[in-house]
Amino acid sequence: MRQRDPRLRMPISRRQLLAAAGGLAAAAAAPAVSGCTITKGQPPIDTMGLGKDAASAPGGGKRKHNITMYSLWGSTVGQGLVNVARDFEKTHTDIGVRIVFAPTNGSTQQKLLTAVAGHEPPDVAQLVPLQTPQWAAMGIMTDLTPWFERDGLSLDDFFAPAVEAMTYNDRVYNLNWDADPNFPFFWNKKIFEDAGLDPDTPPKTIDEVDEYSAKILQRKGQRVTRIGMVPWDIYGSSNSLFTWGFAFGGKFRKPGSDAVTPDDEYVVKALEWMCDSAKKVGGPDAVSISPPSLTLHPFSTGNLAMAPLVAPNLRDIIDAKPDMEIGSGLLPYQPPGGTHVGQGAWIGGWSAFIPRYAKEPEAAWEFIKWWSASDEGTMSSWKHVGFPVSYKKSSSLQLMKKDPVMGPYYDTLVNSSNTRPPVLVADYYTAQLDDQISKAVYGQVKPLQAMRNVKENTMTELRRLQKELMGR
Repeated sequence: MRQRDPRLRMPISRRQLLAAAGGLAAAAAAPAVSGCTITKGQPPIDTMGLGKDAASAPGGGKRKHNITMYSLWGSTVGQGLVNVARDFEKTHTDIGVRIVFAPTNGSTQQKLLTAVAGHEPPDVAQLVPLQTPQWAAMGIMTDLTPWFERDGLSLDDFFAPAVEAMTYNDRVYNLNWDADPNFPFFWNKKIFEDAGLDPDTPPKTIDEVDEYSAKILQRKGQRVTRIGMVPWDIYGSSNSLFTWGFAFGGKFRKPGSDAVTPDDEYVVKALEWMCDSAKKVGGPDAVSISPPSLTLHPFSTGNLAMAPLVAPNLRDIIDAKPDMEIGSGLLPYQPPGGTHVGQGAWIGGWSAFIPRYAKEPEAAWEFIKWWSASDEGTMSSWKHVGFPVSYKKSSSLQLMKKDPVMGPYYDTLVNSSNTRPPVLVADYYTAQLDDQISKAVYGQVKPLQAMRNVKENTMTELRRLQKELMGR
C-alpha cells in the first residue's frame, strides 16, 4: 500500500471540495455500467419507498442513537436499502436509521459534498471504491481502522480486489457492501449453431473470439446486421478497456503508487484490438443490430452472439426471452500477457463510509459493520437488494452460487483479482480514458498516442491536485 505523504493537510475548503471531488462520470459505470443500477430522475419523495424515518424505540419515543444515511438509489435498489435498514433496527434497538434519498447531480454527489463542507454531513454515505484515495486524502472520509481492529475484523475477510479499494495508506476507510463482479461472459447458442460453431464451446482466447466473429458476421449492404461481439462498447469506453486490458495482461497503474500506466504494452495491445475489431466491420457506426427504441441490452435481439453482461441486464433478458439459450463462462484472455480465462474480470461496486464531521460515528460504524461485514447484514442485503457481497464469510455467497441468474457472477467474483485503479485522480483518469478511447476507436488518433495523451494529462492533473492538497 502507498505511504501517506506527510505534507497532505486538512481541512479542505468548500470550494476546493466541490471542485476537486466532483463525482465519477460513469465511473462505476455509474451506475448501470458497473453492474449496479441507479434509476436516475426519480423524485426524492419517501412515499416511493426510497427514504425512511428512524424507527421509534420499542417502548415509543426516540432511540438512544439516530443516524442518517444518504442513499443514491432509486427503483427497487433504493427500496431494498430501506428494508435493510429496517432489519438492522429490529436487532439494534438503540439505533434508528433515517434514510434520505440523495440522487447524484449528473454524476456528482453534490448534496453530500456540500454537507461535508458545511460540517453537516450524514452519518453514513456511499462511494464508488476507486474514489477512496482522493476522498480519503481530501479529508471527506473518517478513518475506520480503530473500529475495524477493535471489533476483530480482518482484511482477509474480504475479497482481495475489494480490499485494495477499501484501504488507503494502510488504513481502512470504507467497507464494500456491493462487490459487483464485472464481467461473466455469455453467448447465444443458436447463433453459434447457425454459424457452424459448437454451441457448448465458447472462445477461450481473443484469437478465438476473432475466429468465431468472422464466422458469425452478417451484413446487409454496408450495415452489419449480426456480429460476434462489440468489444469497444462493454458498458462504456473506459470499462471496455479495463476489461480487455486486464484480459491482455495489462496494468493501469504503477503498483503501490498513484502513477498511471495506460501506455502499458498490453493495455495498448488491447486498445489496438478493440480498434481493429471496429475497423473490420466498417467502424462503430456500421453496426446496426438493434432498433433505436430497444430498452433491453442488444444481446436480447439475437443479433449479438457474445457479450459480457451485468446482472440486471441478464435478468431482464431471461425474463423477456425465456426461450433464448444462453451459455455462460469466464472472459477470454490473450497470451502472452494474459495467462488464463477470466483474467479480464474486475470487481467494482459500492462501499459505505462515515463522512468527516458525522455526529454519530460509533452508531454509524455499527450499521456499516452489520451491513457489510456480518452474516446477518449481508444476508439481509442479498435478500432485499440482491447485489453480490465482498464479505467472504457471508452465507449469501452459497445462495449466489446456486442461483440460476447469479451463478456466473459468483464464478467471476471468486476468480477476480483486479479492480479499477484506485488512484488519487481516479475520476479524472477515467474521464480521460473515455475521451481518448472513443477517439481511437473512431480512427481519430492512434491507440498508442491516445494512451500517451491519457498518461500525460492524468499525471499533470495528479501533480496539480497534489500541490493543492499540500498547500492547504
